[in-house]
Amino acid sequence: MHLAYVDCSNLFIEAQKVSAVSHGLARNLSDARDRHVTDFGYRLDLHRLMALLQWLEQPVRAVLFGSITLGNAALWRHAEGAGFEVMVVERAYDGREKQVDTSLVTRLCRDAYAQARPDHDRITLVAGDGDYLPAVQQLVADGFDVTLAYWAHASRDLREAASRFQPLDPFVGDLALS
Repeated sequence: MHLAYVDCSNLFIEAQKVSAVSHGLARNLSDARDRHVTDFGYRLDLHRLMALLQWLEQPVRAVLFGSITLGNAALWRHAEGAGFEVMVVERAYDGREKQVDTSLVTRLCRDAYAQARPDHDRITLVAGDGDYLPAVQQLVADGFDVTLAYWAHASRDLREAASRFQPLDPFVGDLALS
């Protein structure tokens, strides 16, 4: 079994920065961050993301996490159409996402320990911030094969904790909604 967990907001926001660099709008990611350069036209094609997850290993059962905003209902339908199970949370009163990471970790750990076998099944995490580090460290320590699939600038500690790292930067154009 191949289980995949995607932090959609994290992936999308950073994809816009990677796309800005790939289109020459910034010299590199540090420049994009420093100058707040983002490719606001970039959108993820979740069908292509699912195909990439299947390329890593088939079959895949993938769960995509995000938060509800006024204008993103179509995104969740797109995700379901691509084969993702969708888990959305409400944003905090101030508009920040506070429950996506914890919801993802809770589901990831529940599924790993209840449904997967460390010596047989594979887990892919599509996220890049250090908040996921304790969960990945524990899963790997318990014998799970955990692939981190994310942009090259993912947390260094997270990349090193995973069993393997699959950078998505070469696929930024392939993952774009056309």
